[in-house]
Amino acid sequence: MDRADAAWLAGIIDGEGCLDSPRGNPRIRIKMSDHDVVLRAATLMGASTYYENIEGRKSLLVAQITGARAVEVMTEILPQLGSRRSQKASSIVLAYLHRPAAKSTVRPIRAQAA
Repeated sequence: MDRADAAWLAGIIDGEGCLDSPRGNPRIRIKMSDHDVVLRAATLMGASTYYENIEGRKSLLVAQITGARAVEVMTEILPQLGSRRSQKASSIVLAYLHRPAAKSTVRPIRAQAA
């Protein structure tokens, strides 16, 4: 992503996006009725999209990325985010990078007593 695209994406996320980390899984989500804007953001982030329809309202398009890709994008746009979102992104990235290693579900084989 070039600097201009990163700055544009940071502005959209700063104004309309959500940076969070449910259950320790970093996520960037943008939800708007301006579908062309969401599609451009999705393309820049490599995000999946889906529609959210609420009766009596305009349909919303949602772009979302999670995990390592969300951390990569947060890191890339961090310098262009406003102070509040920048702090949020930094805390999410640091928590992700310093998370404990996943516990292994593999158990050692124990020798049976003869």
